[in-house]
Amino acid sequence: MNIRKLKIFDDGFSLVELLVVITIISILATVVIIGLNSAKSKSRDATRVSDLHNIQIALDFYYDKYGTYAVAGTGWSGGGNGWLGYENGTSYPMAVTRGLYNAGFLAKPIIDDPSGSPSYMIYLCNNNQTYAISATKENPTPQDIAFIQTTCNGSGANGTYSLYHKNYALTNVALQSS
Repeated sequence: MNIRKLKIFDDGFSLVELLVVITIISILATVVIIGLNSAKSKSRDATRVSDLHNIQIALDFYYDKYGTYAVAGTGWSGGGNGWLGYENGTSYPMAVTRGLYNAGFLAKPIIDDPSGSPSYMIYLCNNNQTYAISATKENPTPQDIAFIQTTCNGSGANGTYSLYHKNYALTNVALQSS
């Protein structure tokens, strides 16, 4: 059987050799792209954790000054609950993060998920003396999922885990019964 040589260079490559090289390059490119996507999702998760941590610190400063975690005039119907970085002027008169920013406790007025908003949530319990703030990580650990179900409004009909599919939370108390 005579395999014809493609004259790319003086020595030439056979069609089989050229196909093998293209296949190897395709496999390597696929591996690199998969690795890059994994790194991007881990980076977004790190941003989510950092964002919630910064919001948690701001909420604690707000509580120290005002004695409540309900940021005045923010969130759902101005009660401080619901989407953290969402405002529409009616049912969400001002974002909770904007209220914390206006009070001098956050560096940016709107903080929300790097993949789209609204996504971060806050629920207040026990007469606004406890809270849970939550996000949806792309790579949650089993501990993340188990913990959010124990937090303020983590489960139940309107729970952040059960209804909104949040799988990561920070709170100001270790375990709560809602």
